[in-house]
Amino acid sequence: MRRLKTAVLSDFLNDLPLGAFITYAYWYAYQQTHNQGIVSMLGTIAMVALLLAIFGGYISDKHSKIKLMRFLILMRFIFIALGTLFLVFKPEMSVAVVCFVVIASSVINIIYNPLTEAFAPALIDDDKELIKANSWVSLANNIATIVSSGVATIFVTINQPLISLIILLVSVMISYILLGFIKPDSAPAHAGKIKVKEIFDNFIGGMKLVEHNKLIMLMIPIALVVNFCFYVIWLLTPKFAITVFSQYWFVYNGIDIAYTVGGIIGALIFSKIRDNINSAIICPACLSLQALCLAVVGISSLLTRSLVSATICIVCWLAYGIFNSIFSIVYFSVVQMSSSKDNTGLMIGAVMTIFSVINPIATAMSDPLGNMIQLPLLIFILGVVMVLVSVMTFMPIYQRIFKKYDKLYSK
Repeated sequence: MRRLKTAVLSDFLNDLPLGAFITYAYWYAYQQTHNQGIVSMLGTIAMVALLLAIFGGYISDKHSKIKLMRFLILMRFIFIALGTLFLVFKPEMSVAVVCFVVIASSVINIIYNPLTEAFAPALIDDDKELIKANSWVSLANNIATIVSSGVATIFVTINQPLISLIILLVSVMISYILLGFIKPDSAPAHAGKIKVKEIFDNFIGGMKLVEHNKLIMLMIPIALVVNFCFYVIWLLTPKFAITVFSQYWFVYNGIDIAYTVGGIIGALIFSKIRDNINSAIICPACLSLQALCLAVVGISSLLTRSLVSATICIVCWLAYGIFNSIFSIVYFSVVQMSSSKDNTGLMIGAVMTIFSVINPIATAMSDPLGNMIQLPLLIFILGVVMVLVSVMTFMPIYQRIFKKYDKLYSK
């Protein structure tokens, strides 16, 4: 477990400041340029990188986890160092440097994210420790997510890209050094040349499993609409905070922290009620309520831009995080139960890819949509669309399928 804990600490020191810097970067890019197109570009690249994670997962399976992790963190360090040096000599290029670091990190994350999700089994000596190992990874990720939101608040408050980059650089350097104390795991015995055809064959296999799963097929159109609306709104958050609530500096970071904390609260609530879950009620209700929260954000800021309205927006994002977390846990648990144990990973990967395929389009559309209509009104309209689509899951055809798996949550 010592090797795993060291690797988790290294990942923590890599993820924490990086998450904070990326959150700050979206805000900074709009604050300096008032150009939503730049924010839209950063978001679109990040979403495309997320879709390409299927290739990253395949690559990580072919190499030693620690050696590959060291290489990727070293590459991240080099890119951040280059950006920092450029900013020292060309401070007027701060927006370009910030965007460069974010884009470079998105590309690295194509491999890095699936790698860190899968390194626990390779770093333990006894399979009986796997659950404990995964709990360590999950705990570190949750803490990093919360703390990074707080650090992002500091970055926004000081608003000095060079200082933020130096902090990020030092943390990534320590992360790299820590991995030097770990004995690398061996590359998998079956590792060989990377075959793109094999990746696509696995992907197509996952698609075929989805095609025969009625629960997933029915949710695809709803998920695509909901995800589109959400990511348009999320990419407009920096512009929303700066233009609508310009007099309240805390709104942008307040939304980020509230959403993060809400997700963790939702997971904790689920852990307390998991034995009495009725997915036929919980899934449609949480999906509809999270959509309603965003509609309230829009109507509240449309009616008034007071401190009360700003507070309502933050509280709504907290509630959104709670409902979204509970829905995600319940829904993906049902998906897992509806598939063969031998194909669960393939099924989940295919589902996440299908549900996410709309995300780059949404992030790209945030710019033109944000310029076409008043932001509070746009958020309200998108929120209402999400509500109307979400309530469809109360229809009998959805209810029958959810009820079929409700027994899986009973004691």
